Amino acid sequence: MIVHKHGGRRINLSEPEKSLLLAKPTFAVAHGGGKILKEDSAEYRALLDWIRAGAKSEPARERRMLALRLTPASTVLIGEGSKQRLLVTARYSDGSEADVTGLVRFQSNDDTIAPVLPGGVVEARRPGETAIAVRGPGVVGVARAGVVIEERPVAKIPEYNFIDRFINAKLQSLRIPPSPMADAATFLRRAYLDIIGVIPTAEEARTFLASKEPDKRAKAVDGLLKRPEYADYWATYWGDHLSNTRQLLYNKGPYAFTEWLNKQFRSNVRYDEFVRRLMTSTGNMYDSPATSFYPVMRKELDMAAMTSQLFLGVNIECARCHNHPLERWTQDDFNGMAAFFSQVRYKNGTGPRNNERNLYIDFTRQFQNPDTKKVYLPKPLDGRQMPSGEWQDRREMLVEWLTSPENPYFARAMVNRMWRNFMGRGLVEPVDDFRVTNPATNDPLLEALARDFAGHGYDIHHLIRRITSSAAYQLSSEALSGNKHDKMAYSRFYPRRMIAEQMVDSIALATGVPEEFPQLYPGTRAAQIPEPEIESYVMEVFDRPSRQLICERKSSPTLNQALHLAAGETIQKKIAHPGGILGRLLAAGVAAEDVVEELYVRSLARFPTAEERANAAQAIARSKDARTGMEDVFWALLNSKEFLYNH
Repeated sequence: MIVHKHGGRRINLSEPEKSLLLAKPTFAVAHGGGKILKEDSAEYRALLDWIRAGAKSEPARERRMLALRLTPASTVLIGEGSKQRLLVTARYSDGSEADVTGLVRFQSNDDTIAPVLPGGVVEARRPGETAIAVRGPGVVGVARAGVVIEERPVAKIPEYNFIDRFINAKLQSLRIPPSPMADAATFLRRAYLDIIGVIPTAEEARTFLASKEPDKRAKAVDGLLKRPEYADYWATYWGDHLSNTRQLLYNKGPYAFTEWLNKQFRSNVRYDEFVRRLMTSTGNMYDSPATSFYPVMRKELDMAAMTSQLFLGVNIECARCHNHPLERWTQDDFNGMAAFFSQVRYKNGTGPRNNERNLYIDFTRQFQNPDTKKVYLPKPLDGRQMPSGEWQDRREMLVEWLTSPENPYFARAMVNRMWRNFMGRGLVEPVDDFRVTNPATNDPLLEALARDFAGHGYDIHHLIRRITSSAAYQLSSEALSGNKHDKMAYSRFYPRRMIAEQMVDSIALATGVPEEFPQLYPGTRAAQIPEPEIESYVMEVFDRPSRQLICERKSSPTLNQALHLAAGETIQKKIAHPGGILGRLLAAGVAAEDVVEELYVRSLARFPTAEERANAAQAIARSKDARTGMEDVFWALLNSKEFLYNH
């Protein structure tokens, strides 16, 4: 391309120094890329010598770079401004090795912690840990750099299970102190939001807070796993990830698919079986709702990308058109995955059901790349081609490989998704971007969780119990001076804004006034809505996704959200409703002090402090009447960060 394209104008063999390949990067000839080469650099001399030698391509004599090794592979820098040089050794196809530190490109995943200066020198800026990625031609390498600003002993968290052992190891290596344990009220509210997607009732909170049982936290989790709201919440989660929308599944599709998802989680179907049922389903889209995993608009290439992203945590979309620039995946890898879905076909029903889609398997159909017309046999990522038998459903071959305990991706991808739901940040973030240059923040913990999950039969309830029973999950979200900058070591619980369904259902529960969805039966909760097409202004404001792509919920607040909560109808209308909790308490003649206590317990799952009681009494006394004052107190509670955030 460089030597021969455009009549060979980039190379000047008679006057090599005037070649555009040298003149543009040195800015001797102006161009949009700016100056990126110096005339006295080794890179310039290498290019010049190559052109002088005839700019030849000699594949037989070329050696390919196969791998990069960084030394040290892991380091901890002590003190702001301290430095560590990384050395990079390349291994070549002829078996030789060479120092290529000056030839590769370095990039820190977080420059605010430790940027990389010229020559591969890592400099400490602030406490934390980051990955340093190194790229060569077709190969990548990674080193870890931790930064400790102040050398000091730090306390350990209690070790309730193996999770805490790995968290402690990371905190100790980076000298990050953990926050104290969260109190009972905070744990209860946190567990409710994470497991069933709604806050506890006042009665549930009072019972839990009054209990003296030493294992009451574990018992609370067990109880939540049996609640119908659990299935609603996780059907919503997977509805987001499985494109459960009328735009892809037609009018009745989302309702049938939601009901099917709900049934899977009510029954605690094993995760591997859940995936198997989705991927190998056949039949009518309403009689066999699992076929909704295959929207008719999506073809083989789409299903390859979706399956890899969803169940392996590997985003191979870049390899659809060209070899992945940041990973080892090639177009052949992408096409090999697509070939597993070549047999999926559709036909319409008959008679009165002629508008319903039926999924069936055409055993004779091969996958042919639409651009190159080349036929590909099925091949899993990092695996070999799988010639299929004459009457073999290729999807079953894929599922066997996918759900195997030996699969390095399947269990890790799921535990990473669940870890993010419960801990606020994935061990790998984004959760569907597992790659060499984006390593886990705690590799040993990720591997241990994946082994534990697979070893217990891919039991999702077991995984939830494992995470929620750890001390790491039960830490306070209150930051200390020594851990306020921590975003990846889990020295504290990371607060996050409630998602739309959590917020709408929690406001309705706290106020005692259900949200109304005109197209659905009265009493339907937000977490039970089967499709994003159901109209709800507040749900749109709080970033309900369209579900046309695999999506992770947004968590950053917006001005529109703040204005809606402060001045919109969602909160104020429910507070003032005569049939709401405040109206019922006042009609029953409950004393103001007891009303305030009830509002706190309903909103925050805790009792007010003495100072909060005094402030509420003062606010009520200053109001034109007691009801207005109590409405103001309730409004303030529902607009507080303590209510709006899972903390």
